[in-house]
Amino acid sequence: MTPWGWLLAAAVALVILPPLLAWLMCRSRAAAREGLPGRMLRLPDGLTRVTVDGLPGRPVAVLVHGLTTPSWVFDAIAAGLVVLGWRVVRHDLWGRGGSDMPGKAQNRALFVRQLAGVIEAEAGDARVLLVGYSMGAAISAAYAEAYPSHVRGLAMLAPAGLGHRMEGFTRFCAATPVLGDWLWATFSGPGLRAAARKAARQGPSSVENIATRLAQESRTRGYRRAVLSSIRHMLAEDMRPTLKGLDAAGLPMLAVWGGEDGLILKAAGKRLAKVAPGAEQITVEAAGHGVPHTHPREVLKALTGFLARL
Repeated sequence: MTPWGWLLAAAVALVILPPLLAWLMCRSRAAAREGLPGRMLRLPDGLTRVTVDGLPGRPVAVLVHGLTTPSWVFDAIAAGLVVLGWRVVRHDLWGRGGSDMPGKAQNRALFVRQLAGVIEAEAGDARVLLVGYSMGAAISAAYAEAYPSHVRGLAMLAPAGLGHRMEGFTRFCAATPVLGDWLWATFSGPGLRAAARKAARQGPSSVENIATRLAQESRTRGYRRAVLSSIRHMLAEDMRPTLKGLDAAGLPMLAVWGGEDGLILKAAGKRLAKVAPGAEQITVEAAGHGVPHTHPREVLKALTGFLARL
């Protein structure tokens, strides 16, 4: 082989090997499902892990998690809602927890289609309460816009879609096709694990070993691609038009914010009040972005008051 041939081979190896090694070091999605509760629901885009708590015949609450934390982030909230008399349905978004990672853009259409399939399977024609956390709030609002007759109320915890912060590496990868994908596939793991450790320091969590569990997610095939695709698509949406339409249609809405949230812009509450003046807003002053798992009692208190007005 000529020197130029060796140089080309070395360049190709440098491009291919780092993300390939990162992928090989990750566990499979099948391994990620081992030991998880619930059942696998087959939907057009793949298998979705679904868990249901509470008695049949009770009103149904559907909990939709956010960008990085699977549905176990709602364990305490789900238990509290069951005590309040609700049947609680949760699912893992694509590429998280036990759900498949379809090779499609993680946009509004994909997530609404998944949520619609879960609700149809577990609630039928019943009108449901939607409780969405962070990106899950945006997904829930998008579903409510598409299926207004199926939703009785929308509760949003630290909702995305009204302005959020993003650190430089993530912003560059999201904005830069090809090179951004390579950098993300190769180097995002340590950053995601550092973010998990930071989240664990926000306060006592109702999720045991949350940093370890999130670290396992970052070492699962498809998870990091799912996060990057969601940032590029679902999280890039401005949800103000959707929320404005829901408010105009009279849908009861609640937003619960963390007073110390470092990810959601402080202006988000004002933006929500401007487009959806009918939405109730509550701030848990001591909470960060992890409000569902660090302050579940406060969230349940807010939900209890909201539910009494539905």
